Amino acid sequence: MKHTHASRLRLFAARVLLATAGCSGAPGGDQSTVPGTGTSSTGGVRGASVSGSGADHAPGITAGTGGARGVGTAAGTPAGTPAGTTASTGVGVSAVPGTTSDVPCDVAAVLQSRCSDCHGATPKFGAPMSLTVAADFNKRTKDASMTVGQAVIARINDDAHPMPQAPAARLTAGESATLTVWINAGAKPSACSPTTGVSGGGGASVGAMGAPAGTDTVALDPDVTCYELKAHDPSSKSTRYNVPTTPDLYHCFSFAPPWGTDKVHMVDWKPLIDNDKVIHHWILYNDAGTVTDGADADCSGAHPSAQMVTGWAPGGQGSALPKDVGQDVSGKGFTLEIHYNNTTSTPQPDASGARVCVTKKLRPNEAGIHWLGTEGIVLPAGGKASGVCKPTTQTPVTILSSTPHMHLQGRHMTTVITRANGKTDMLIDKPFEFASQVSYPTPQSINPGDTLTTTCEYGGPAFYGQGTKQEMCYNFVLAYPNGGLASGSLLRKNGCTGL
Repeated sequence: MKHTHASRLRLFAARVLLATAGCSGAPGGDQSTVPGTGTSSTGGVRGASVSGSGADHAPGITAGTGGARGVGTAAGTPAGTPAGTTASTGVGVSAVPGTTSDVPCDVAAVLQSRCSDCHGATPKFGAPMSLTVAADFNKRTKDASMTVGQAVIARINDDAHPMPQAPAARLTAGESATLTVWINAGAKPSACSPTTGVSGGGGASVGAMGAPAGTDTVALDPDVTCYELKAHDPSSKSTRYNVPTTPDLYHCFSFAPPWGTDKVHMVDWKPLIDNDKVIHHWILYNDAGTVTDGADADCSGAHPSAQMVTGWAPGGQGSALPKDVGQDVSGKGFTLEIHYNNTTSTPQPDASGARVCVTKKLRPNEAGIHWLGTEGIVLPAGGKASGVCKPTTQTPVTILSSTPHMHLQGRHMTTVITRANGKTDMLIDKPFEFASQVSYPTPQSINPGDTLTTTCEYGGPAFYGQGTKQEMCYNFVLAYPNGGLASGSLLRKNGCTGL
């Protein structure tokens, strides 16, 4: 079946939606994410936490050819797996057996649909507590300043750092009222009839087009080889990394290109989530300089000489590029930056990471990450900063996706396309949450003479810099041809920022 250019963009957009479904989030305990960032405590209600428990799974860098992709955990190879592949156990939507809840049915419905992916009976993805039974809401936060229920009310009404986190939608007025009234009345147990619903499945969610996110697979061509870049012990890539109990730890793992010096295109990726009790998110960077294969170290989150390749946060399912598009990964190595939040009382093993699928059979259209935005951020009292991208290309450019990036004070981003004839189109208009940064499908065509204005809004003092207490304003845009949105920037490859 042949697809038009527009239909291919729609198909890719649907896949990106599957790839970026967000976790509903926690009332406290997490703080940061994504390219060019590091750790910094935000204090207040966000710091409230209650201890949870841990788990474990598998290791290594392995390669496999062809087959199909889906969401997975790094696991063994079951019978029937295509030869030469490393199998991934599907992570999908599962039914909750009928059980009697001790919270009112309307409260249970909100918790199940909006909170359970992270705050189930066993917390996942660094969430500091369960939110399933009445007793959970009457516990004290770690600093004993309030009950967990009071912390929940504070976070769902926190316009700067709400729960659920962006890009997930805020609770409706009705949902918020349901939780607030019950909590303010003492969060008392109340019988509810047995119900069946959707459980948190390793961050899975119902994806675009209504299919369970864990069941969507894309067949890989025979020329495609997949490699796993995973967390590992300093002594061996085949041994899991031992995650300490350090709160909000950023740890980086380095890899030489597994395919050597050959030119390849990345055509598909998916997350490998091992210990979902401690991992919060990860980002994969392609480094311009040589890296030491197998090295690992705590990291600040700043990667000035690297390009973001992709990233995962709870709910992310991976993504396949259109059949005629391949992503440039021509750097000299990779850095896998993982944000851990181990709220258990003991170190936990983990081998989470990314399955990256590449081909030496280069595709007709090479896509790359382009930097839109501005470094001109001088806002002592917060406010807005904008930068105009004026591409120098004289050929059409196809945009596939956008990934907003700011730091702790970031609140909102827009990128507006101004056409050569003066008309405007919105590329992206999204709230921003530092602890939940994801990609959005933003299919658009840019023609000679078009410009793109990116505007970032900040909730407090904002000055440009690499650290998380400083600010950035970047929209990482995946587009082809590679370099099509560049403006001759001296700062970086594919830069198109302005004042």
